[in-house]
Amino acid sequence: MDFEYHYTEEQEEFRKEVRAFIEENALTGPISFDTGMMHSAEMHWKSREIARKLGAKGWYAPNYPKKYGGGGLDLGRCLILAEEFARISQEGRWIGMSQVSGILTGGIGAYGTEEQKQRFFVPLLKGEIIGWQCFTEPDAGSDEAAMKSTAVRDGDVFIINGDKVFVGESPIGCPPDFLYWPAVTDPKAPRHENLSAFFIPPDLPGIHYQPLNLFTSVTGQKWEVICEDVRCPADCMIGELNKGWLVTQATLALEHGGGGSLVPRSKFIQDLIDYCKKTMRNGQPISSDPLVQDLLVKLYMEYQVSRLWGLRNFAMSEHQIPRVPYTGTQTLLHQKLFDPELGKVLLDLLGPHGLVLDPELQLLRGQVEYNIRHGDCTHPGGTPEIQKIWMSRALGLGRSTEKR
Repeated sequence: MDFEYHYTEEQEEFRKEVRAFIEENALTGPISFDTGMMHSAEMHWKSREIARKLGAKGWYAPNYPKKYGGGGLDLGRCLILAEEFARISQEGRWIGMSQVSGILTGGIGAYGTEEQKQRFFVPLLKGEIIGWQCFTEPDAGSDEAAMKSTAVRDGDVFIINGDKVFVGESPIGCPPDFLYWPAVTDPKAPRHENLSAFFIPPDLPGIHYQPLNLFTSVTGQKWEVICEDVRCPADCMIGELNKGWLVTQATLALEHGGGGSLVPRSKFIQDLIDYCKKTMRNGQPISSDPLVQDLLVKLYMEYQVSRLWGLRNFAMSEHQIPRVPYTGTQTLLHQKLFDPELGKVLLDLLGPHGLVLDPELQLLRGQVEYNIRHGDCTHPGGTPEIQKIWMSRALGLGRSTEKR
């Protein structure tokens, strides 16, 4: 069975245009993988500039409607964009943010008013603004309905108080353009019927930012954000009053993989295989060990499964094919189980050398250390145990059949 997407001549011409853009904007010199993830303030602002250039072409949100600043591109062209940006990254050349964050667009796209879509959705899709998803609280992680942040109406504003953690990915000195902040607006209402969602301006009086130094903060600087009597304009509430659970679920559906993903074949897995073929241990290539061969084959197969599920979900979403309720969660669960296994196998194969960060001694441009560190980070979007609960409920085995 052929699982590959076959491109037309017109699509291949489009690839040439994308490559020309990348060559014009990407850094020419190689950088280590960890530097590319934890980029500096200078790289952050350069990334914002590139995002705006992409947005002007409709490439920052290629599969979104042109009406709101997206590209309205077909699946093949979306795949080409993903492939070309992945290729340049795998070559060790940095080009910054290449696509809009689905976790910021899902709620506003589904429940925002037309005025809010023009104010927030359009500039998001054009790469003109970015936001921070402020969902997790000290006592509300996987159980988002346990949020304690509050928003009390006072005329034309809501007075917001609360504490959010593990927020953002921006370096110090690089604030977002808004805070996506759900809060309790009716403390007497039942769970799931008591929240409202807000896009809070980030510089209002009473907002405090504290950087977090985390072991698994591998995709950018994480923050704690505290609101103390912050007066947020009422027209920044997204969706209806006390219907914020629906807004957050539109966001989480994308975070859980419901929208699918366009992921090219992993060059890292192939580089790992080649490294094991070429690197000698006890006078023989690492790959000559039958146990090593088994581990490499398993990694290769499991990665392909994850990739194909992402492509399946993306194609179903693009063609508006009804999905069974658990497809997104199924994909995310597989990824959450695969990442720790990848980290463990890397240590088994390569030993403590895999944890070296030294620019001259690190393995495969730091990707080995990154994947080992990243393997322990399974909580974003819900732990594996939470994914299993959601899948069981979607299958009718729990107390509800909520779609995830």
